[in-house]
Amino acid sequence: MAETKVLVVDDEKNIRSVLAEALDGPELSVRSAVNGEDALQQLAAEGADVVLLDLKMPGMDGLDVLRRVRESWPDTRVLVITAHGTVPLVVEAMKLGAVEFIEKPFSPEEVREAVRKACA
Repeated sequence: MAETKVLVVDDEKNIRSVLAEALDGPELSVRSAVNGEDALQQLAAEGADVVLLDLKMPGMDGLDVLRRVRESWPDTRVLVITAHGTVPLVVEAMKLGAVEFIEKPFSPEEVREAVRKACA
């Protein structure tokens, strides 16, 4: 089975580290981006199968990144992660094509399961 490429996008270094550690394993190749612009550059250069995307970031926010991912990489599955999980925000993200919504704080098991489901 081919290795699944995962891109973690969050402006908080600790969150990026926790997510990378939670997803560490032989079947996943995990890299991270510090903001939306960095994420889009990495997607253009290397692609990704799954993107774990924070919604609240300085500069380009997660919804803007999600829109761009849907336009340019429609087969990439996006899982939204945020501490600001209001119902309208969740609905907007799902309408834009997010396949899962994970609210902070999250457990490593929750993240691994969400990625597994997105790849199925």
